[in-house]
Amino acid sequence: MSVLLDALAERDPENFENLELGSDDMLADVQQTLAGWATRRPFYVVDDGMPLAICGRYADVHEVLMDTKRFSTLIPKKVGHEKFDKFVGVQTLAQMDGEAHMRMRRLMNPAFSPKAMLRLEAGVGRVIDGMLDDIERKRRFDGMADYANRLLDGALLTVMLRLEEEQRSIFRRMHELIPLTTRVKAGESVPDVVVQAFDAARRTIQAVVDERRANPGEDFISDLLAASDGDDRFSDKEVFDVLFTVCVAALSGTARAMGGVLYSLYCHPDQLEELRRDLTLVPLAIEECVRYHRGGYLLFPRIATEDTEIGGTFIPEGMIVRVSQQAANYDPTMFPDPLRFDVRRDPKRIMSFGMGPHQCVGNRLARMAMQQALTKLVERFPDARLEDGQFRARYGGAIGELKILELPMVTG
Repeated sequence: MSVLLDALAERDPENFENLELGSDDMLADVQQTLAGWATRRPFYVVDDGMPLAICGRYADVHEVLMDTKRFSTLIPKKVGHEKFDKFVGVQTLAQMDGEAHMRMRRLMNPAFSPKAMLRLEAGVGRVIDGMLDDIERKRRFDGMADYANRLLDGALLTVMLRLEEEQRSIFRRMHELIPLTTRVKAGESVPDVVVQAFDAARRTIQAVVDERRANPGEDFISDLLAASDGDDRFSDKEVFDVLFTVCVAALSGTARAMGGVLYSLYCHPDQLEELRRDLTLVPLAIEECVRYHRGGYLLFPRIATEDTEIGGTFIPEGMIVRVSQQAANYDPTMFPDPLRFDVRRDPKRIMSFGMGPHQCVGNRLARMAMQQALTKLVERFPDARLEDGQFRARYGGAIGELKILELPMVTG
């Protein structure tokens, strides 16, 4: 690794940034930091002794995401790469390329179709109404703990997957522990507490799959088990990997995104008032919110399969490349005045749900749930606001995430 560092330092010494990914210093003014990434060529950082390339400009991020031959999602399992195995051996759709990736998408697509989303919509609405009933009894509430996090627990685990409370608690526990995997140092093992939680999730998924095989119904798991493309069907391992991804990764990602929706809107009272006056703006507002504050600043890593270049920066074969979809959403060549929040902006080609072959297959579910949640909150509590008008978010979660820790609010 030192040989590579020395070679890069000799070739491009001015392109190293003294930056600790996920540190408090970086997250203290994260929007300004990422807006800076959006206007500079890819640069190098050293992470636990390993040089990484960071891409933030829209064109550079687009190039990496679209060219799966030069930039592979298949990260080798060797010393120094432990932290990139975020899901402890589970192969998610975001970590697959080529025909294997397209096959999984073909089999999954019916479970995320518009028809399937319509089937879920009423159930999601009932979950939201119940959460708002609880909030009404409190007056003061936490927009994260009482709303954003519970929304996806209810929408995904209860309505979509039909899990019991004990089963849901196992996935909530796994969700809480996943950030530990991204902080593993070179040569270290994943903490035992994560391995134990993973094993509990595995046993739970297998029990649920066995039950749905015996008693299929109108739910996402039954849809997966019935999915076919001719004679092609999911293997048991693939069903497990998909369900683990939905239960843990999607639960986290969409909850963080919903927190960003609330934070963005309620920090901009003038834009919130625009929305209150015209609720038909909700779909546009959601798009602007997830452009402005997606809930994450780094996608899954890629690895260069050959010596190459991105945006004028040399990338040697074997180098880890991290792209920032949030920085790309601040690129002024795509989104003029990018740090201005405007519910009427109608941003096109945002990176918030990925792009090209790796566009999030569950984006319809996420958008539907967030649109319902925002509409119902504004209708039910039109005078809701942040408890502190000067509030600024603190972040936690895995490296690469923007997980708002708390969002103190009042109903009016």
